[in-house]
Amino acid sequence: MPKSFARHKPSDLPRQIRGYSVSKFLILTSALVSLSITSLFGHAEDELSLKNQPLQARYDWQTFDELTLEQQLAVPVGCEGAYIDPMKNVAKSLGARGNNLEEFPLEIEANQTVVRAGEVAQLEGNVILSQGARTINADKMTYNILDNEASMEGHVVIRQPGILLHGSEAKASGSDHSASFTDAEFVLHDQHLRGSAGSISQSSEQVIELTNGSFTSCEPDSNAWVLQGERITIDPQNQQGTGHNIQLRVLDVPVIYLPYITFPVGSDRKSGLLFPSISISERNGVDLAVPYYFNLAPHYDATVTPRIISKRGLMLETEGRHLSRAFATTVDLAFLANDKGGRSADLNEQINAGLITEEEASPYQGENRWLGHLLQYGGDHQQWFSEIEYTQVSDNDYFRDLGISSFSVQNTTHLDQSVSAGYRFDHWHLSALAQNYQILLYDVDDPYQRLPHINFTGNFQQGSVGTELHHEYTNFGHGDDYWSNGKQIIKGQRFTTDYRTNISKRASWGFFKPELGLQSLSYQLNEAALSSHANSAPTLATASASLDMGLIFDNPRGKYLQTLEPRLFYLYRSYDDHSELFNLTDDGQSVNFDTTERTFSYSQLYRDSRFSGHDRLEDANRATFGVTSNWYDNDSGEELLSVSLGQTFYLQDQRVSIDQSVNNQEQSEFAGELRMRLGPWGRFFASSIFDSESNLFTRGSAGVQLNAQDDQSLLNLGYSYVRQDANRSTGIDQLDFSFVKPIAKQWVSMARYNYDFTSQRELEAFAGLEYNDCCYRVRLLARRWLDSNIAALTESNDALYDQGVFFEIHLKGLGSSGAKVDAILEDSIYGYREREKRLNK
Repeated sequence: MPKSFARHKPSDLPRQIRGYSVSKFLILTSALVSLSITSLFGHAEDELSLKNQPLQARYDWQTFDELTLEQQLAVPVGCEGAYIDPMKNVAKSLGARGNNLEEFPLEIEANQTVVRAGEVAQLEGNVILSQGARTINADKMTYNILDNEASMEGHVVIRQPGILLHGSEAKASGSDHSASFTDAEFVLHDQHLRGSAGSISQSSEQVIELTNGSFTSCEPDSNAWVLQGERITIDPQNQQGTGHNIQLRVLDVPVIYLPYITFPVGSDRKSGLLFPSISISERNGVDLAVPYYFNLAPHYDATVTPRIISKRGLMLETEGRHLSRAFATTVDLAFLANDKGGRSADLNEQINAGLITEEEASPYQGENRWLGHLLQYGGDHQQWFSEIEYTQVSDNDYFRDLGISSFSVQNTTHLDQSVSAGYRFDHWHLSALAQNYQILLYDVDDPYQRLPHINFTGNFQQGSVGTELHHEYTNFGHGDDYWSNGKQIIKGQRFTTDYRTNISKRASWGFFKPELGLQSLSYQLNEAALSSHANSAPTLATASASLDMGLIFDNPRGKYLQTLEPRLFYLYRSYDDHSELFNLTDDGQSVNFDTTERTFSYSQLYRDSRFSGHDRLEDANRATFGVTSNWYDNDSGEELLSVSLGQTFYLQDQRVSIDQSVNNQEQSEFAGELRMRLGPWGRFFASSIFDSESNLFTRGSAGVQLNAQDDQSLLNLGYSYVRQDANRSTGIDQLDFSFVKPIAKQWVSMARYNYDFTSQRELEAFAGLEYNDCCYRVRLLARRWLDSNIAALTESNDALYDQGVFFEIHLKGLGSSGAKVDAILEDSIYGYREREKRLNK
């Protein structure tokens, strides 16, 4: 046959080939493509014949400037380009049928085709096999018809959507579906992974074995980290993978060795050893955690994490998860046996100086420390619902000393221990709750237990008329029988009702909402703690009427729309004598299960009660006058500036209080708020309370929050002030400044400074640097913070602080060496969590 380019379909081949070629080439391509799919988890970094080709040809790599705008927006943080799959558009045009080879004919192209003795077909020169969304290229292909085997040589390339595989030669058997590939490299475009292997073999059971294989998420000209193994086995049918003698190499230096590891192939979970995490701190020393994942069943799994903490001992953390149609459940357990104490050098100096004792520095030495956590949600998208959240730890300093390495627990100062369930009707909502808390703060009384708390609420709307019917029953218990911190404990049951009906009218010119209400409060108290003269079943009731109305005047001029919005809120609530709730015990205790008086602020101006909780029914005869002015951009409708000011006038004394005092003030302080948009970057906010009698600002806060449009930079500046007076033993006068700012290509700086002017000391200060590469991120943070527990033990200013240097490295595609730095930054810099989500989505 002439050497000129020829295109062949199976029917064009000689008869002695035609009977075998279609089915056996299908088998051939099926075996080779299975090879390409499963080779993504490792290849050796051997030198290939393609090594001198440009990066675009070798890895489908395109630099940032070569990408379209859409592709540039998808480039991972720190990368200078991306792997672009040329088969993506082909697969898109073929749709879901593209991977179903039987629906497409096999097409073969070659410059030259020779058949010898009816047994061997030899194709040479730009050999191309294509079928659906899959192509195989080679310089030369030899097919033995009798043995049903094929070999491909010279620049062998296999492509399918999302995967590129190339090497020096490949062999495949159509009889047992086995195949092998020599000196192979691969690219997984969407996952930003590439790798290589000395050889790849596929058994008749379609199990793939890679010899001397490795992979990385680094760019083509970088091998900052590589995971490599002597033998990596992949079972694509069962979606399981294993590795033997695995090394993690960083800058070509081995840092972690694992004799055996398992991993998932595809989206299915797989039991196996996960990558360990390591951290170093002054208090705990080296902290190494090595998790193992158990994929027990499709609907439940577990993770067991042994931890070695050099200054504390051996620890075990476990997490179990279960999912059913009705419930989603998570159980976390952690245990540290015989705590060694975990002292830092600074604490040892304080002990040697006689400032604190060894017992004060290491109060848990020799003790077992533990954590238990249960979280369950039920009734998702159902009318019924349930929730269980129960967390308990062995001591108040568990999180401060040990933290958590393998799971998360919310709210580390008040641990919730609650069970709730309910049902949603068309107009009614019924719920029941049993709740307790473990308080991890010192010198704080334990709160009451709610055993149970039942709420039955109705809501009806007929046109502009709305009716709300609230019923609440609570049984208040306590962990102590009758005494707590030298005080008698009143226990009992409380039942409250709150019935309201209102008419709500809203229009472009304003709103008008009158409301009538009736509230009741009744108790059945435990007589064991009460004095003989006390009423164990006091009952109270009040009626209320209110009017909330406002007008909206607007002045559209040019680019801006200005509004002036005066508002009037009037509330009248009848008075009922609360004396039966006070001095009920021999030591003068009063009924107060969950009620406090709200701190006065701008939002308090228009509330219908100055109390939170239900142990007091406020008496009221007051009117609030306020005004708001807003400025809007006429084109975008965005708010540019908002200023609000208001004051409440009391038409009679307020006789109901927490402690039987009478408030005879005639008017409240002035309350104001301001919001200002600072272009597209952020906002300025301020709120203040001004006492006209003393001519002083009693409370206030102000701040600036900036976020660059590229989401790279953050800046927060805040100031809080509360004046010390007779009701407050200490005031607040604090400055809080933080920022995240790129300083060079791939370099980011971050810092926080929190200072209290009242005590004239820092509360927290840190500064850090981050380097963000395409395949890894490194963060270094130097931090100094006030240790409130140690501060309570010594007068030495040096002993008040804890300090340390935190280092974290994140190998993208593998995981992080710890979440400590993340937790510090998210807690300390407003907007940091959202910044990370936007940049790493």
